[in-house]
Amino acid sequence: MRGPRWLSYAPMKNTPITERGRLPLGPVLFVLALAAYKAVTLAGSMMTPWQGLLELWLLDFSYLALLLAAAICAAQAKNPWLRSLALVALWSLTAYYLVDSFVVLALDQHAGLADIERYAAEWGVVASFFDIHTLLAVALCLLSCALFFPFTRTVRRCSFGLLALCLVTGIAAASYSPGPLLRYAALDPAAVVERYLNAAPDERTIYTDRQIAYYAHLQKPPVRVPVSRPDIVLVIVESLSSINSRKVSGVGDLLGHFDEMAGDGLLFRNFFANHQASEGGIISLLSGVPPIHYPTATQYMFDEFARQPSVLGTFRHQGYYTEFLTNAELSFIGLNRYLAGLGLDRSRGRDEVESMRTARRVVQDAPPDDLLYAQALKTLRELTAKRRPFLLVLATTSTHLPYTNPVGGPDTAAAVWDWSLAQLEAFYGQLRTSGYFDHGILLVTGDHRQMRPLSAKETARYGDSARARVPLLVIGRGYRRGGVDERFFQQADLLRDLDAIRDPRAELSPHPIWVERYNRIYGHIELIDSLGVFDEADGGRREYHLKVPGNQVTWLDGRPAFARAVETEIQVQRSSHQLRRARLAGAY
Repeated sequence: MRGPRWLSYAPMKNTPITERGRLPLGPVLFVLALAAYKAVTLAGSMMTPWQGLLELWLLDFSYLALLLAAAICAAQAKNPWLRSLALVALWSLTAYYLVDSFVVLALDQHAGLADIERYAAEWGVVASFFDIHTLLAVALCLLSCALFFPFTRTVRRCSFGLLALCLVTGIAAASYSPGPLLRYAALDPAAVVERYLNAAPDERTIYTDRQIAYYAHLQKPPVRVPVSRPDIVLVIVESLSSINSRKVSGVGDLLGHFDEMAGDGLLFRNFFANHQASEGGIISLLSGVPPIHYPTATQYMFDEFARQPSVLGTFRHQGYYTEFLTNAELSFIGLNRYLAGLGLDRSRGRDEVESMRTARRVVQDAPPDDLLYAQALKTLRELTAKRRPFLLVLATTSTHLPYTNPVGGPDTAAAVWDWSLAQLEAFYGQLRTSGYFDHGILLVTGDHRQMRPLSAKETARYGDSARARVPLLVIGRGYRRGGVDERFFQQADLLRDLDAIRDPRAELSPHPIWVERYNRIYGHIELIDSLGVFDEADGGRREYHLKVPGNQVTWLDGRPAFARAVETEIQVQRSSHQLRRARLAGAY
């Protein structure tokens, strides 16, 4: 018994071409070549290794499989209407791929069908994107539509084999490729299935070994400890906010003593906190990374980042003595566990220093800041005698809410800030008198903006980035005295790029990252995967919102032009933190 003719192995050489059909392979070959061009261009822009280039190309093999299926249907169809329908589908898919590829290369985003319809009327805008490469691609696309091959037995066999190969290759590439590469695929089969099955994404998804290995090639440059190896004192002033400084914002006038000190150093007017609470600010400054949650981590920031490498650890490994000193209780919200994880030479708080343990307590159950500065001066004398470079971190408390005057005056913001910053200014005067600045640097900044509702003036001054604004003052030899620096700079990069401050041409933090504060609300952790990014190009007026569930990065308000660099930074940090946690747990 003979089977269907299309499965027959009988020779077909006497069968007319019009009867056995023709395979419209031209569009498939065109898309294959265009996919290679897109992959090369993207890989060059992302500076990814050759493996990334290959993955970018293979990611579009699922789309190639769809095109090849349409081409086979056109060749197999005996009904002229079905054949025409298959050809229209093939040509439409090819045209869409052409448009999508050049939109991706020009705007770093895909061409949604709704967007194509919306922008079709704006022909002048569309025409401005047409260059010689685009025109050449359009011409080749049109020529490819006229390229057919006789659908012989051998061609049919090869076509089905290539269809299976393209489909398997595309699915495999989409399964193993990192998020920054996967988002450039013209077709992600898993996403399509998920969409039509209404399956919600698993936010617990972790980075695969392949993804971790990929991001390991894109790590940030190592921490640059200043070549001159100066002594460093970092003062973290509770709730020090840009809006309250006349010299920083031109609006408030609570920080008179700070503004006076600014005349002796370099003042950063666009310095950004990475978080709205003390724990996030301390992690950003001492660990040297924004406190972004990562897969497999709990919601406890101090515990989780105690597991991770830190910028202070790098200073210590390069010969620095490192110490953290505060007038607060070290065990508060697990600060002691975090500091222990950093491996500092010494950490002391209220209960570890005799003069502070027995003193009157004001706010945060802590003694006033003048006792902290007095202990710091005593510590500095000891450290200077050891003739070893040191990095001393001081964290104040007296300006914490509710405002409580340490010397019995009015409990107002003006009175408390005036008293507390007078103690800071006196401390600075002692450093200057002692000759500390012959080989030392003083850094003064806030842990976060004041925990007060944003005012209309603050929003008008800074836009969306108002809640992230804290000042930074750098005093020391080699840093411009009385200078003002307008570059964007974030807490996480302060100690990491301390030496770069000297070069006014150096880029510091053009896209500061804001980490939403996540808390347990009614038994559920809210905002644990929510981030924001500000752009130096628009002065931080707009916040670009992101979600980072599992190993994904999703832009909620449209993908900005700088997205690729930010995504890479986030994915590199989170994947390495997941790996570190797994290794410490013996799971890797």
